[in-house]
Amino acid sequence: MFVGDSLGQNQWVSLACMLHVSLPQAKYSMDKIGKIYTFTLLEYNIWLLFLGNPLIVDTVTQKGSRVLKIDSISSGNIWKQMDVLVFNTWHWWDRKGKKQTWNVIQEGNITYKDMDRMELYKKGLNTWAKWADSNLNSTKTRIFFQGVSPDHEG
Repeated sequence: MFVGDSLGQNQWVSLACMLHVSLPQAKYSMDKIGKIYTFTLLEYNIWLLFLGNPLIVDTVTQKGSRVLKIDSISSGNIWKQMDVLVFNTWHWWDRKGKKQTWNVIQEGNITYKDMDRMELYKKGLNTWAKWADSNLNSTKTRIFFQGVSPDHEG
């Protein structure tokens, strides 16, 4: 499963294309189930998934406001079932103005209007790392992480 922003989605699409080209006669399906995109090759027991979650931590709507919950990961239960996880995040952490995906930041019971973006990113990564250490079995699940990547337009 790939988890992250559009760069992770591009990696997911590329891998799905490579699998399809290498097995052109195999029956495949591509679907979207909720927020998860799937590419499957059932006869080979291959399930390739992508979950769009650009910040990896939670963003929720509360009282009409988009809240970045810097210390919360609620979408992680599905991650526990995966054999391989490829995470990526960065592009949306430094956005401001109309491109910013939250109105306020919440950490525990404290709410911030804004924060230094590198400090915010560090807090988000620490939340993810603590979650991964506590919830994933490294003998069962291979974990890859891609942080800051070259920017892309489009």
